[in-house]
Amino acid sequence: MKNNLDLIVLKLLRSKPQWGYEVNIAIRDRYRVYLSAGTLYPLLHSLESDGYIQGEWEADKRRGRRIYKITDTGINFLEVGERATIELARLMQGSGSTLASD
Repeated sequence: MKNNLDLIVLKLLRSKPQWGYEVNIAIRDRYRVYLSAGTLYPLLHSLESDGYIQGEWEADKRRGRRIYKITDTGINFLEVGERATIELARLMQGSGSTLASD
């Protein structure tokens, strides 16, 4: 899960822009994984620094929050990552009998 967390976040943001807390709740609900703020927010900052997502401050009535959306570069990265993950799973399924005999 941890190795694919960047892809999971990008997949969620591809469906719609979200703020960090929304992303965290979606991961919790969909994958039953509980992320600390110390895990999620550095990842969001890293994805933004790499140009995969873009964040904008949005002020509501209570306080400002940062809304993240996926960029074209992020979509490309996500698509490549999804293909690589599918290929890895396919290879692992095909080598199941080989691993069992080792």
